[in-house]
Amino acid sequence: MKPVIVDASAAAAWLIPDERTEATDQLYKQVRVQPGRFHAPSLWHWETGNLLLMSLRRGRLDQEQIEQGLKLLGACQIEFDPPPDARRRSAIVRLAGAHQLTFYDAAYLELCVRLNSQIASTDKALLRAAQACGIERIALD
Repeated sequence: MKPVIVDASAAAAWLIPDERTEATDQLYKQVRVQPGRFHAPSLWHWETGNLLLMSLRRGRLDQEQIEQGLKLLGACQIEFDPPPDARRRSAIVRLAGAHQLTFYDAAYLELCVRLNSQIASTDKALLRAAQACGIERIALD
């Protein structure tokens, strides 16, 4: 089975009730029980943490939901890629420039290319870039 890169936008749907879909719920069930299949850059920890914090500040989640969200994230069987070395940072910058992405989003794309994987995301720009690179996208809507 092909690896799947999970970005923070996909995880947001596990954490914020009004972003959930049947497809994101199914993805979360798989992420919890299929070790070795799901991957993300190490920046995923900071992005998902910030997502929770911003949701609290904007009143989308309360403190109890934040704690529950941290538990949900902790149950994920995701393998995290180490921070990029100079060669990979250069590849990420090239992908970001070619596809008009942030460095963060290009890090997910670079991991997809390197692992010959699929992408699970709701980020439209990242999904367009993945399509342009011939990367299979998992529908989450």
